[in-house]
Amino acid sequence: MENIHTVWFYLEPYVFISEDAEGYLFYNAKNQKGISFVKDEAINYVIRYIQHPDNLYSIRIGVKELENEPLYQLIQSLQDMGCGDLIEGHLPKPVIMPPILNLQWSVEHLKTYSYMPSMLSKNILSYLHEVTIYVTGTCTHHCQSCRDMFKQYPCCTKSDDMLDFHLLKEFLHAISHTGASINITGGNPFQYPELGKLFGVLEKSKSLKNWIVNYRNLPEDPELLHLFTKESFQLKIIVNDSYREKSLTAIAKQFQQNNIRQQWELGIASVAEYEKAERLKEQLSRLNIEASVTPYYNRNNLPFFEENIFLQPEDLMTITLDRQEIFALQRLNTHYFGKISILPDGKIYADTHKGPIGDLTKPIGDSLFRALVDGDSWRDTRYQEKPCNQCRFRLICPSPSGYESAIGRPNLCHVKPAYR
Repeated sequence: MENIHTVWFYLEPYVFISEDAEGYLFYNAKNQKGISFVKDEAINYVIRYIQHPDNLYSIRIGVKELENEPLYQLIQSLQDMGCGDLIEGHLPKPVIMPPILNLQWSVEHLKTYSYMPSMLSKNILSYLHEVTIYVTGTCTHHCQSCRDMFKQYPCCTKSDDMLDFHLLKEFLHAISHTGASINITGGNPFQYPELGKLFGVLEKSKSLKNWIVNYRNLPEDPELLHLFTKESFQLKIIVNDSYREKSLTAIAKQFQQNNIRQQWELGIASVAEYEKAERLKEQLSRLNIEASVTPYYNRNNLPFFEENIFLQPEDLMTITLDRQEIFALQRLNTHYFGKISILPDGKIYADTHKGPIGDLTKPIGDSLFRALVDGDSWRDTRYQEKPCNQCRFRLICPSPSGYESAIGRPNLCHVKPAYR
């Protein structure tokens, strides 16, 4: 750089920056890679300056300043990652637009209009992506953690209620044009008194219908399973507690021979259960049957979660996100957004750990509007509460889910200590 006294350092418009008390995280949304740096006085000034909106993601730096080792290493690393570059300082200032989220119709703006719920009742249905409906609480079995698992992922559960079919029918008609997938479950959903009528309504829907049932409640009558040979219907079979691998594999083979569309979800709460589930999953995969292994918290297995589920910083750095996904994490809970659950008493939830957002006697648009503006579930992000809002990895960390609520701590990681 002979005869050059200054250079422009700039960042690309697809580079996001997040920081905490210890360091910075730079994330390149184009190649979906991130890099972390410890804070340093020389670095701090450059990053503060370059992030100011008026400075358009660039800063003029004296060549002698690059002799500062931390600053030089930062710039070189960002160059190597395709995050930014240097150009000669006598050239015009680079004009780069930082990745700033700009919502024309922000939730805060919507709140100022009392007429919004009715005005948006139709348009807001486009946000609905998945509905889990618990049609009945009836079940004769006594699975461990029955009342806890369904709050962590869509799963069957027992209760004393039964969903009113007339209200359910009206609801399904109201969402018929949305294309939202429909999960039907309960204690034993095959015991729903209006099962035949419900099948008739669901057949008219083009949406994907998942029938979530514990393997113990699979019906012996093959007539009850005829719908699951159709493309838009699928059995999602829940496995937890004790089971015999050969028996379940035999059931899967029989269903396959009868062209029944099936998917298996294997719940685990320990390493031993994980190993057993992996063996069953392997046997099912040989049959080209999809199976997933899903952990659940049973109030006694926190060490299992801490050792096997909680994230380390190196785990977070393997996350791949594009520009829109990073923006989404800033404003929306990507785990809950667009999803609701309806329990057998007719109440509607955006998060079953929290209070209802409505019930089936009211227009569904009103419930969805409440889910959007309340911020308890659909907009519950890591930017809101300690310790996540003080962590640079909030930029890419997955949104809070039912696990955090079940365990009773806001973060499932080893990056920051939990605030209880």
